[in-house]
Amino acid sequence: MPAARFRESPAMTVAPRPAPPFAARLLQWVLRLIFSLLRPKVTGAEHLATPGPVIFAANHQSLLDGPMLLSILGPDTAFVMTNLWAETPLMRRIGKLVPILATDPSKPMSIKTLARRIREGQSCVIFPEGRITATGALMKVYPGTAWLVDQADVPVIPIHLEGLEFSRQSRPKRGFPRRWFPRLRVSIGAPQRIHIDPELKGKARREQAARAVGDLLEMQRYRALDRFHSLPHALASTLADFGRGRTALLDPSANITTHGKMHLTADVLARTLGPELRGQKTLGLLLPTATAVPAMMLALWRMGITPAMLNPTLGPGPMKTCLATAEASTILTSTAMIDQLKLHAVIADLEAAGIRVIRAEDLRARITTGTKLQALASARFGAARKGRALHGTPTRDTPAVILFTSGTEGAPKGVVLTHGNLLANIAQLRARTDINAGDRIFTALPVFHSFGLTGGVLLPLVAGAEVVCYPSPLHYRIIPETAYYHQPTIIFGTDSFLSGWGRRAHDYDFASLRAAIAGAEPIKQATRDLWSRRFGVRILEGYGATETAPVLSLNTPISSRDGSVGRLLPAIEPRLDPIEGVDAFRLSVRGPNIMAGYIRATAPGVIEPPEGGWYDTGDAVTLNAEGFLTIRGRIKRFAKIGGEMVSLAAIEALAERTWPGVPAAAIALPDPRKGNRVLLALAPGVGKPPETSALQARARSEGLAEIMLPSRIEILPKMPMLASGKPDYPALTKQFTES
Repeated sequence: MPAARFRESPAMTVAPRPAPPFAARLLQWVLRLIFSLLRPKVTGAEHLATPGPVIFAANHQSLLDGPMLLSILGPDTAFVMTNLWAETPLMRRIGKLVPILATDPSKPMSIKTLARRIREGQSCVIFPEGRITATGALMKVYPGTAWLVDQADVPVIPIHLEGLEFSRQSRPKRGFPRRWFPRLRVSIGAPQRIHIDPELKGKARREQAARAVGDLLEMQRYRALDRFHSLPHALASTLADFGRGRTALLDPSANITTHGKMHLTADVLARTLGPELRGQKTLGLLLPTATAVPAMMLALWRMGITPAMLNPTLGPGPMKTCLATAEASTILTSTAMIDQLKLHAVIADLEAAGIRVIRAEDLRARITTGTKLQALASARFGAARKGRALHGTPTRDTPAVILFTSGTEGAPKGVVLTHGNLLANIAQLRARTDINAGDRIFTALPVFHSFGLTGGVLLPLVAGAEVVCYPSPLHYRIIPETAYYHQPTIIFGTDSFLSGWGRRAHDYDFASLRAAIAGAEPIKQATRDLWSRRFGVRILEGYGATETAPVLSLNTPISSRDGSVGRLLPAIEPRLDPIEGVDAFRLSVRGPNIMAGYIRATAPGVIEPPEGGWYDTGDAVTLNAEGFLTIRGRIKRFAKIGGEMVSLAAIEALAERTWPGVPAAAIALPDPRKGNRVLLALAPGVGKPPETSALQARARSEGLAEIMLPSRIEILPKMPMLASGKPDYPALTKQFTES
């Protein structure tokens, strides 16, 4: 477990300091008057009364950060800065009124001297990032600054500033409009002490201190960003920050939907659908990843209706089960999707079962001019402008979406995610990553999958980034061309999809990307090498589940480890339980992003909350001293062979190292003598079938035990896949159990 930890700090006292001169108090009063024009909203101000000495650690948004904090903290508090800044003529003049503590990065003893002065009673402000942000998000923490915090050994009060990134005194940033009077929010956290393992020394100690200070800033940023009472409220705030004309979504044909148009469309749809759906609590949504989906979801939330996101590949039987589980009697879809995916028989079957089907094209024809005018007036002056619902205001506890499990363990279960669950995960991701309003996000992941919904659509919309929507991840040749045309900066995908897109792309198609964010399945080394070699793009692997809205951990450019899925996001509490026969732990998690509960087919509409708030991931994991999580495999994906536990994921990884780029899936089949035997399925496509003896040679060269080898290898023409991009293990098991 990580060596650094936080706890609330007890009060500390020091001898009283002489009152500052009148000029210093006058400066504070003038600054407070100036910043009152920004109508600052300060939360946690009670923590400013903490007896000193304390260190105030703040993020750095603009040149106004120091003066603004001076207006709040007063001239008793010193400001720490490098000697390059402290020795400028302006700072020398200010230093006559306000204590300025200069450090020389080239002289470590200056930090020790400064730490001693703090311990002796001098409270101070530090900006751990050491510079003004280039993205509006947190940047790296300087080890020297973290060492100062460690050496001073006094309580730290984290401060998160928001709004000054839009000021004209901040550095220009793509996507951020600059204003003279931006909205200003200041979030002040409780005092905490940072504890570092006393055994750590030198560089390792400084690095651990930097992680601890970074975690403190991340947690405060998360708390500040997770302030909205509903998704419509959050999207209304984005509209206010970036304006109605700001691009929200684009489609492959470069049709643009602005934030203003998205909200207006949502209001029009809500007014048109409202009379037809009166009294309904849920509605089945069967739509591809398209620009119209966010407006439709926003409309449903405003009507107090929860969308149940349907997978078009399920077929009529499982789809009817999903609708019955969610107590939805109506589906909203589109004729274009029905035609493209050839769903005519499925829709006919649903209609024959008494399920009402509304097509988006028919709905559009029923919209009247009067409805548009009403919506326009509401968008400008009424409830819609603040994200309020037409029929009651949704809260954080209101169900926002119902997603469905794959049904591999029986009938699909409904996963109920509230507005609070989704908002918390969005805030957690914004606290950990630098995804910002200057980004253009490309997503082709389906919205019935939580990764595609939260990461690909909701996160960028709330953050003010542009979203390029593509309706299907399976168009391997078209997606690289679309990316080349739209020049995204970030792409979301799974290993299967990233591998397929990368193999068919031109070397320049993904040249605009600064990162590819991946999840849902382990990333193979061949996929990493492909994207790094051909496109110069780093794949950042994360981990999560539908039940966690979905992200639990993520590697980032600031903090990553090969082979891991990153560190747990802020406010997620892990529980590690030993697993018999496996050198790993069963992971359970608790936090604000954990689902409200399951809805089962046996009890439609009844939400079954997780016991004690804990969600059992069913994964075997390890957690190192730095907090990086490594997935050893699904507990259900271990085979017990002769009393020993063998990871099927490890066998797949061995196959991937042996035959890079060849899809592989390992399954456990019953064996009357050994308990289980492992079958490895390979799908090399049109290429030459792999030599199966190569697997044994590879295992021998790596010193792996004989038990790690499958008892049988099957060559398939095509690997059966789920819509999420994962191998369809139940289908494989059924195929070879019956054969």
